[in-house]
Amino acid sequence: MRTVGETRAWALGELKRAGIDAPALTADLLTGFALGWDRVRILSHPEQEIDDAARELVRDLVRRRAGGEPLQYLTGEQEFYGLAFRVTPAVLVPRPETEFLVEQAIALMRRRASAGVRFADIGTGSGCIAVSVARHVPGALGWAVDISAAALAVARENARRHGVADRIRFVRSDFLACFPEKPCVDFVLCNPPYVALDDYDSLPPEVKNHEPHEALFGGPTGMDPVRRLVPEAAARLAAGGSLLLEAGAGQAEEIARLMENEGLSLHPVVNDLQGIPRCLIGTRDSGRNDG
Repeated sequence: MRTVGETRAWALGELKRAGIDAPALTADLLTGFALGWDRVRILSHPEQEIDDAARELVRDLVRRRAGGEPLQYLTGEQEFYGLAFRVTPAVLVPRPETEFLVEQAIALMRRRASAGVRFADIGTGSGCIAVSVARHVPGALGWAVDISAAALAVARENARRHGVADRIRFVRSDFLACFPEKPCVDFVLCNPPYVALDDYDSLPPEVKNHEPHEALFGGPTGMDPVRRLVPEAAARLAAGGSLLLEAGAGQAEEIARLMENEGLSLHPVVNDLQGIPRCLIGTRDSGRNDG
């Protein structure tokens, strides 16, 4: 393993033997990460020699990936809504289904006077929701809330990276406890922990063994956080404000009932590309007195 091509070939073989999805892409990304190269350079210059330090780093990364550690934690990065986000084991890996919530939030915010629109991203994790919204709605002001100090540190880094740190406050809090119990925000956005503990055994090992459980699991059926969040959020929505929630498979009907019980008017449910109801939106009557 003296050249880039030989090192990549070794990595590919190890990843195939471990049954890793997309082994060729993974071999390219890990080899490139160790060298500081992009994938095109890896594939176009296989003859170049690789030094001992880079070769040993590739070996370590491949062994860890073969052992089930998520690729994103190894490279420290995941793309989301067209932006590159820093990720660590303190946060969930951002997933494509959450982009549906971001897309809806941006569309709703743009329909309002954008200057001064106030939003709260509850359980911000990497900050992928808050940062993406702030980037695409320049007048929006946000709070990124998480109970994990380590997660907030990652979110702050991502906000600085994408030039929106001056419009987002980072708050350590349990759900919406940091806000007064009165209308104070225009939008509440949340990708809550919604995986059922009953489904633990069916999860891929790289998810259940490496991603933070407090950000994944929502009690036996996955609904415990949502049952708490919906009334807390509804109480803090200004007139005409909206609550946007990501849902797990089979949860949309109960979430819709919870929103209606709090007096929120439901929008059409947004399905993901697999047809799973993924984003639910409830809006406070615009005639409500903000007090």
